[in-house]
Amino acid sequence: MRWVVGVGLAVLFASAALGAADHEPPRRSAAVNYALHCQGCHLPDGSGMAGKVPDMRGVLGRYLQIPGGRNYIVQVPGNANARLSDRESAELLNWLVHKMGPDTPRFEPFTAQEVGPLRRNWLKQPLAVRTDLMAKLDGDAELQPAPIGSAATNPPH
Repeated sequence: MRWVVGVGLAVLFASAALGAADHEPPRRSAAVNYALHCQGCHLPDGSGMAGKVPDMRGVLGRYLQIPGGRNYIVQVPGNANARLSDRESAELLNWLVHKMGPDTPRFEPFTAQEVGPLRRNWLKQPLAVRTDLMAKLDGDAELQPAPIGSAATNPPH
């Protein structure tokens, strides 16, 4: 009799577990994901840590205006390796671009389909890439957004 009860309970728990797998866990807001995955290093206001973690305030949106900048935002190790789905990562990046600014004309929101492949090819040397991008930013105050999907935004790796 105990064996029958044991098997019955095992079937019950297994079916409950399978049913739970069919449902996507509730998603957190981009602000909550920032708090959980980003602000430990970038701090609540995005100011970062001088010499260690870049300040995103007033800069993040400008990366979208230079070749390679859009990819960089996705491929930095903190974003690329965060325990977020591609969809959550895209939502977080879209929120951050608006939050950290500056306003970016014709901003094309990130999508899960765009960030997925880029996150899997994350930057091992982000400082070198950021240094190059910052030089481009410093050299041209009147930058315009590079078209998405062009060689300018998606250079070969």
